[in-house]
Amino acid sequence: MYRLLLLAFPKRVRREFGDDMLRLFEAQHRAVRESGGLTRFWVSAILDAAIHGTAERISAAVAILRTGLQLGTWRLCMRAFAHDLKHAVKLLVRQPGVTIVAIVTLALGIGANAAIFSAVDAILLRPRPYEEPDRLVMIWEKRQAEGVLDNFVAAADYMDWARMNTVFDSTAAFTPSTVDLTGSGEAVRLNAGVATPAFFDVFRIKPLLGRTFAPGDGVVGRHRVVVLGHGLWLRRFGSDPAIVGRTLSLNGIPHEVIGVLPASFESPDPTLEIWSPLAFEGTPQPLSRDSHNFFVYGRMKAGVTLQQARVEMDRLGEQLSNQYPETNSTHGIWVSSLRDQIAGPMQRSVAQSGSLRSGLLLLLASVAFVLLIACVNVANLLLARAAGRRREMAVRAAIGAGRARLAAQSLTESLVLGLAGGIAGLFVGYWGIAALRELTPKGVLIVGLEHLALDGRVLGFAFLLSVATGLVFGLLPAFQLAKQDVNLALKDGGRTAGAIRRRLRLALVVSEIALASLLLVGAGLTLRSFQTLLRAQPGFAADSVLTSLVALPGARYRSDAAVVAAVGQLEARFSSIPGVRAVGATSHLPLAGQDSRRGIIVEGRVAPPDTPTRAHPRYVTPGYFRAMGIQLASGRFFSDADRAGAPFVAIVNETMARSYWPGKSPVGSRVRFTGTNEMREVIGVIRDVRHWGLDAQVNPEMYVPLGQLPVSGLSFVVAAQQVDPGSLAGPLREALRAFDPNLPLSKVRTMTDVATGSVGARRAAMVLLAAFGALALVLAAAGIYGVMAHLVALRTSEIGVRMTLGAKPAALMRLVLREGLLQAAIGLTIGLLASVLVMRAFQTMLYEVSPADPFTLITVAVVLLITAAAACAIPARRAMRVDPVQALRQ
Repeated sequence: MYRLLLLAFPKRVRREFGDDMLRLFEAQHRAVRESGGLTRFWVSAILDAAIHGTAERISAAVAILRTGLQLGTWRLCMRAFAHDLKHAVKLLVRQPGVTIVAIVTLALGIGANAAIFSAVDAILLRPRPYEEPDRLVMIWEKRQAEGVLDNFVAAADYMDWARMNTVFDSTAAFTPSTVDLTGSGEAVRLNAGVATPAFFDVFRIKPLLGRTFAPGDGVVGRHRVVVLGHGLWLRRFGSDPAIVGRTLSLNGIPHEVIGVLPASFESPDPTLEIWSPLAFEGTPQPLSRDSHNFFVYGRMKAGVTLQQARVEMDRLGEQLSNQYPETNSTHGIWVSSLRDQIAGPMQRSVAQSGSLRSGLLLLLASVAFVLLIACVNVANLLLARAAGRRREMAVRAAIGAGRARLAAQSLTESLVLGLAGGIAGLFVGYWGIAALRELTPKGVLIVGLEHLALDGRVLGFAFLLSVATGLVFGLLPAFQLAKQDVNLALKDGGRTAGAIRRRLRLALVVSEIALASLLLVGAGLTLRSFQTLLRAQPGFAADSVLTSLVALPGARYRSDAAVVAAVGQLEARFSSIPGVRAVGATSHLPLAGQDSRRGIIVEGRVAPPDTPTRAHPRYVTPGYFRAMGIQLASGRFFSDADRAGAPFVAIVNETMARSYWPGKSPVGSRVRFTGTNEMREVIGVIRDVRHWGLDAQVNPEMYVPLGQLPVSGLSFVVAAQQVDPGSLAGPLREALRAFDPNLPLSKVRTMTDVATGSVGARRAAMVLLAAFGALALVLAAAGIYGVMAHLVALRTSEIGVRMTLGAKPAALMRLVLREGLLQAAIGLTIGLLASVLVMRAFQTMLYEVSPADPFTLITVAVVLLITAAAACAIPARRAMRVDPVQALRQ
């Protein structure tokens, strides 16, 4: 700690005297530790380092600039500063009421800023812990006709990019998956990362034990190896150093452990615990250009800029479009910096990262406004106190203190107050960070969120903020005290009201109201938006539905028939559980972040040039629609007859029907996936399901019966009847264990929880903005009350004269109320106009609510005016009760 304090001194001083100072400190520290008084010792050490270190640095700068000032001059200034510090502390102790109010006010503002800054720093500012992170990028499919820059990548396209590009040292494809770990304790499902062998080379990750993937690991038949995440190695295998070389059973297939990752590795997906190679070489069938489900990472070559990489990949994308017109004519390639990809890879990162960035910046702006309001309050408080110190400052000026010296003393007092508020704000910030962790929606993957803490960077920010705050709210009182007329102040009859400009204090109240109204409008719009979002129809019945994930390992369920039979048996077992109304299964659960997309060919449709024809496939069992409460618009649902060997069929959603069969029913039409020959008859149209989020647009969806196109990883949906769906989790596990004891049931949650999680980020932002708005309202009310109470006290003699001349108490009350409400109305007008302009910049965060929403603006205006009237009421009643005789005597 003392070595850190020595950083206050220039390098020259540390080099010459640092060792001696350290030895002296250690000796003094041992003595004090034995005798007690460590706190006072540390305070003295900090002040000594700050004062003398600053003096040495300033003297060095002065010498460089050849100003001719000597070190003694600056040491004299530092001694004066130390004297002012002691005087400021004594003054604050003598006035505990004012001090406590100011410190609490500042602590709320600084603490809230520290908490939000910790989130901004962890997610947006902190460099990723990789070697040369600025060279890391993500590479996407770009579909300009659809306004999409971040589409997933097809396997064949990735292989072409990796082979033909000239701007990357290495590239890697990646997709998240799940595996069942058996034979090593209880069967458990793990989140796995499946990546091409170059993945760890892209991130320059060195293993803790063993090795990572080699090029040969990406060949079919030679890819049965895994790398363990550090957490899994600790938890499941007890940090066994001999784990390398052991064989694990994953999905019933033996895999050799070849390495363990270090604890410092931050995965693009924080939930991944185990890694296996993605085998793109030696596949029995050519790699697909139609199935887009991979993330691609790249490391740019030294000297290559992001713009150069984009130009090169644009050229490559155009080349592939000409070479493969059927699959690549409508998409290109987009390169984005990894720093910009701040959402987890299970989410559409470009869109969501932009929303997350906007939300964090909005919260940061909100707490900045809270701090400004707190500064205005403290400035008003100090202005009121300065009125009582006019005579003291006049005496100091009369015996030789210059204006700069008086201003310096006043600023020093403000700095001490600001630092005291900052120290108290650290406790508020600590609680605020804990609240942020609680508010973070479960299941939302945000890279960097694990660094949310009151660390050194946040402490440094809080310190700088405390100093800046002390200067901000201390400037006006210092200026007012330094520029006062000494002769007038020393006269016994000088009126204190003339010393402090009344207009200045009223202007501060107006600005406080304006800032509070801006914050309240932001909170109100967010609340209105969230309420509107909750009223949006998701297209399914979320109540009384339990969901769970079951993956059938290919080692035991080798054929499509075996998969279909197993799914049918599981549905039958689940259906027999008491309280179960319906059971179904789907490959992609709505609102769960799961998706896929494929090109389609609509029979008889001639697509306009450069217009994509794509759909998002969903593979479901016949009972899925009934279990989810999805409504049929026309045609029919799937039946058990829609299985292998039967005519190929499909169901589309309303959006797909409008897009590809405008003005007519698609029922009876035929469609196929690109790259396949099977034409599927459209047998039904369902109502739109908001698959990507309650506030996201609906895309074309095509449902295919699982019996005709089986997949092994399925989300089962179980509709409960007259029972709590959560109570079915135990019976589901027992039924699955009875069917296959090596199949774990994972991601068990109600559909209501899934829907709630999809709007968790909006809920967190709404709660925080509401809290900041309420805090701003309280601070504004306190500011109005403080100013009006002080002005009434200053005008006691005037009020006494008015009452002597016949003024009624009610008229005096109206006078004070009118003055306070006029300030509130002016501030409110400014704030409402500013809020409409500011919220336009964050309009993407609003859902079907205008930044100029009349209901929100009127509500905020009414709330603020009522608050202002209540804050003025007490001073107004005090004005009514002034004793005119006593007032005139004073």
